[in-house]
Amino acid sequence: MGDFFQNGVITTLHNLTKRPVAEIERELVGFSKDRPMGLVLPSLFSELEGPALGPIIDHIAQVPFLDEIVIGLDRANLEQYQYALKYFDRLPQRHRVLWNDGPRLREIDALLKDHGLAPKEMGKGRNVWYCFGYMLASNRAKAVALHDCDIVTYDRDLLAKLFYPVANPQFGYKFCKGYYSRFSNGSLNGRVCRLLVTPLIRALKINTSDHGRFLDYLDSFRYPLSGEFSMQMDVLRDARIPSDWGLEMGIISEMYRNYASNRICQVDISDCYDHKHQDMSATDATKGLSKMSIDISKNLYRKLATQGECFSPESFRTLKATYYRVALDCIESYHSDAMINGLTLDRHKEEMAVELFAQNIISAGNEFLDKPMDKPFMPSWARVMSAIPDILDRLLIAVDEDAREFSDSTRDFDAGSTLRRRVQAHLDVIYPEENTRQLSKQLLKEAGLPKPNMQIVEPHNCWNQQDVAVITYGDSLLKPTEKPLETLRRFLTERMSDIANTVHILPFCPFSSDDGFSVIDYQAINPELGDWGDIESISKQFRIMADLVINHCSVQSEWFQNFIKGSGKGHDYFITEDPDTDLDSIVRPRSSPLLTPVETSDGTKHVWSTFSPDQVDLNFKNPEVLLECMRIIKSYLDHGVSLFRFDAVGFLWKQLGTTGMHLTETHELIRVMRLLLEHCDDQSVVVTETNVPNHENLSYFGNGNEAHLIYNFSMPPLLLNALLTGSSKHLKTWMMTMPPAQFGRGYFNFIASHDGIGLRPTEGLLADDERQVLMDKMREFGGEISMRQTADGGEKPYEINISLFDAFKGTIDGEDDYQVARFLCAHTILLALEGIPAIYIHSFLGTENDQALRAKTGRARSINRHRWHEPTISALLDDPSSHHALVFEGLSHLINVRKHQGAFHPNATQYTLHFGDAIFAFWRQSLNRDQSIFALNNITNSHQ
Repeated sequence: MGDFFQNGVITTLHNLTKRPVAEIERELVGFSKDRPMGLVLPSLFSELEGPALGPIIDHIAQVPFLDEIVIGLDRANLEQYQYALKYFDRLPQRHRVLWNDGPRLREIDALLKDHGLAPKEMGKGRNVWYCFGYMLASNRAKAVALHDCDIVTYDRDLLAKLFYPVANPQFGYKFCKGYYSRFSNGSLNGRVCRLLVTPLIRALKINTSDHGRFLDYLDSFRYPLSGEFSMQMDVLRDARIPSDWGLEMGIISEMYRNYASNRICQVDISDCYDHKHQDMSATDATKGLSKMSIDISKNLYRKLATQGECFSPESFRTLKATYYRVALDCIESYHSDAMINGLTLDRHKEEMAVELFAQNIISAGNEFLDKPMDKPFMPSWARVMSAIPDILDRLLIAVDEDAREFSDSTRDFDAGSTLRRRVQAHLDVIYPEENTRQLSKQLLKEAGLPKPNMQIVEPHNCWNQQDVAVITYGDSLLKPTEKPLETLRRFLTERMSDIANTVHILPFCPFSSDDGFSVIDYQAINPELGDWGDIESISKQFRIMADLVINHCSVQSEWFQNFIKGSGKGHDYFITEDPDTDLDSIVRPRSSPLLTPVETSDGTKHVWSTFSPDQVDLNFKNPEVLLECMRIIKSYLDHGVSLFRFDAVGFLWKQLGTTGMHLTETHELIRVMRLLLEHCDDQSVVVTETNVPNHENLSYFGNGNEAHLIYNFSMPPLLLNALLTGSSKHLKTWMMTMPPAQFGRGYFNFIASHDGIGLRPTEGLLADDERQVLMDKMREFGGEISMRQTADGGEKPYEINISLFDAFKGTIDGEDDYQVARFLCAHTILLALEGIPAIYIHSFLGTENDQALRAKTGRARSINRHRWHEPTISALLDDPSSHHALVFEGLSHLINVRKHQGAFHPNATQYTLHFGDAIFAFWRQSLNRDQSIFALNNITNSHQ
């Protein structure tokens, strides 16, 4: 019977009562419902032919609580890998074999090497590291354990006891180390731990300063070299582990760095443990226990060095002497312990081992001093994922494709299961309380992807310098004898097919307010515009971008009417809140109340309405709402839409006590929708619309797994300010802070749109007085300023509502004769900057403020939403003396210049040039470096 003492700085869990394993396993089965468990088995192929592994697998096959087993297979050729697949196929649990020597994992290793992230040394540590990566990629387990494959005394209770501390939800342990007695066949084993690790730690306590807590921590482990440990899943993401024999010591040192000691424990997992014994290898320091002792010693030196300890040849000689004395005393203690237990212990061999270890302490010190900056630790998976965002997907696919190609079994090796797990990984973050496995299957079904292609969608640009988008409402052009969408198609074909290849048709569904952004029915086309046939007809000539208005819908929608009734589809798609709830922290884009009272069959309820009482927010905490979004996306794809503008996406997830903006769940929702979109059509594009300060906007690129394109909201007000003041100071400052968009990502550049010119993106870029001067001048030029509500109940300027053509009437000194020139200068800059240019149709047409429509609707944004009688605007465009024709021809010329220059590729290099504030200048260089263009723009109304 073990003792019950807690005489270390970590908790020790003893084996006091010999509790039946079946009883522990019943509890673990219960825990597994909320905390599924995965096992890692690092193995050499030779161990499949040894005596230990077969019985181990027989035992594991009977374990009822395991959800997944990951076997890392080293030193195996193809024939041996295929043998391993059959060998482990008797496991009833889901399992995978990582063929570390196979071409697919070698390819991943080469990719990591290109980034300086590949493990440098072959061995158990590298094997375990890749297994950890696959566990993260699979994302099935919440608790993970690892043990060796050479245990000849293996029993199921070892695994049960090892898992229990990290699987029991009543415990708070992040990491658990297994320990056990090391004796067998009548003799005391565990020489490296007994004769090196323990005396070396105690010698270091004597010879080093200020590291007592760390060394006490190490000395608290009963058997620190055991290869058996368990941990919570999130530990795998941040741990940096050695690739050599220092693995076990490295891991427990890393736990000390990352967690408080009360989150770490050790558990007695076996009364008698024996495994394959390593040779001492006294004459070859590159093998056996001799190499192990050097690796472990170096690992300890490095850890202490990171805590400020300074080592020298003299300190290592002193350490050797101290160690030698402590180790000899340990031999005396172990000899006494062996005798009272009737075990044998050869004192001569013990002292020979101590002499070898003492010499290796010096050898390890010399190696450490020779390479003090050596990087023995493999990088954390968190770092690898930051450098290569899709690395886990690549690893998952490589392992599964190996199994699918070479296994006789067909269990769970289909491509769909791989994508499903990738989807589930995002859903686990969004919906931790839901059955995300089933939900991921439903999402794949709604996306039409029950058996998708297994391959990673490689980062790629769906654009080049010839891409130009035109933004328009479906009824911006009207002709009495045609449906508006037919008029739009004809106008685009006749006048714009040579200058634009993409058209953003603003909301075209039935709506109740906000010119389409309060959607009644997402699956229908507003009959006043046309039908789906018109959309499909336009898509044959132009790429179509459509709005995904999923933050909110109309109160007239079927869903919300069912909410009022209390039953039917959509009745639970909305957010209700007590009006007395503190909502002051919620960021508001409008000055209207956040909560709207509604009379329902269950009485008055207050629904969340971010933008207006007619636009009620959808509740993404209900997974059915996400499924509805996938149905909408799939429908739009089927009708020819290829670019999806995620409207007001920053508000998507609501959480009390937060700002309600840019929450983790919002980013995960974008990621899962992009992932599905890419597998439906790898030419589809996600565009996020977040009218917020620049640093917040940039977050929607994610790690290359969110938006393909982000709206460049800071450009319009800064460019407007530059041309009105004649100073590029702030425009240059902003431009120099913009990171180059990486391959597969880009900026969606615009100056004008159906909305106003946002003022929030100027926060931190323009001073308050500068912003006020800009607003005053816009009012003078016929515009208005829309406000938003702040957390304290006050109001702040939100956007300028004005026709862009009229915004350039003059400078801060007043109107002048350079309106057309100034307007074209702004677009020259737009077309030359890094990114894809998007030009509002009213900018192409030189449309002025529509004060009559503003008065009719009572909405400030109507100033910039004129509806042209198409024959009228066509006549004006044909009149070379009209400013409409001058603008249209000027823009057409600029676009045609752009389309033929490689240096204007949306991802071509861009440098800011400094020629004074009056000249806004920059240098573009093509992707293959064969063309440079220097763009110089006089932004004043005088010669420079």
